[in-house]
Amino acid sequence: MNSRIELNKDKQKDIDREKQNEKVKKIVKRIVLTIIIIFLIAFISILYVIKIGTTSIIVNEEAITNSKITDDLTGLKIVQFGDLHYNDINLLKDTVNTINKRNPDLILFTGDLLGKEELTTNSRKKLVKELKKLNSNLGKYAVLGEYDNDEALSILIDCGFTILDDSNELIYYNGNTPLMLVGINTNNEVINYPKAFTNYNPNIYTIAMFHKPDYIDDFIDNYPVDLALSGHSHLGEIRIPYLINLSNKDNASKYRNNYYEINNTKFYITSGIGTTEYDIRINARPTINFFRLRKIS
Repeated sequence: MNSRIELNKDKQKDIDREKQNEKVKKIVKRIVLTIIIIFLIAFISILYVIKIGTTSIIVNEEAITNSKITDDLTGLKIVQFGDLHYNDINLLKDTVNTINKRNPDLILFTGDLLGKEELTTNSRKKLVKELKKLNSNLGKYAVLGEYDNDEALSILIDCGFTILDDSNELIYYNGNTPLMLVGINTNNEVINYPKAFTNYNPNIYTIAMFHKPDYIDDFIDNYPVDLALSGHSHLGEIRIPYLINLSNKDNASKYRNNYYEINNTKFYITSGIGTTEYDIRINARPTINFFRLRKIS
């Protein structure tokens, strides 16, 4: 027959064993919970990068003021988009709807309509059908990017875009005071800046549109435009502040963020709509720039 002391020892062992089992259970629960949390974070991150990060369009709306903006130009609305790299009909439809909701007076496309893959006949029809839905009161203008071959040029023209190839146009809104819209083809081996800026007048509000942003340094001193619009950089596509900017494209290394001010020139770079090297975006979501011209009060 066991003594009372032995019985107490056995009971204490059982108690210690239960405590140990409880500790193990808590540790296992914490490990499982940690794994679940990590899995959820990874899943949400992947979902964001692949879906939201590449298909959820941000509209950057800016009021543009300048002493050259008269009553005749006040209220004019401009949409800039670019780097479509078309391969997603739903993203294109969203882009067109987002632009048309703003009822723009001018639509400016800053290059790279197509991607690396060749268009099928059916894809071309879908692309043209959607782009033709873009509405503007004063016209649609485009410059070409490095992906814009003869087919891209043909599509843009079919869809009602005027191609500014080192050329310019005067745009009239509500009166006799125009703005000058200059288009620069940064694909040309030699860019004829004097031709692009023919009849440039520093007293007329001037907008320059071009694909590759670093080219601004080549003309800004001789032709100090008021508003410069570019693309190409995709804002890096994969951006972790202070650590990484994965996309470092030629002619988009000095200027690759969304906004700069160079003397009196406001310089906006759109992150574009599509992707090229990687079908992901981190901290560089698709953007459309929407500007309203305002007279200085």
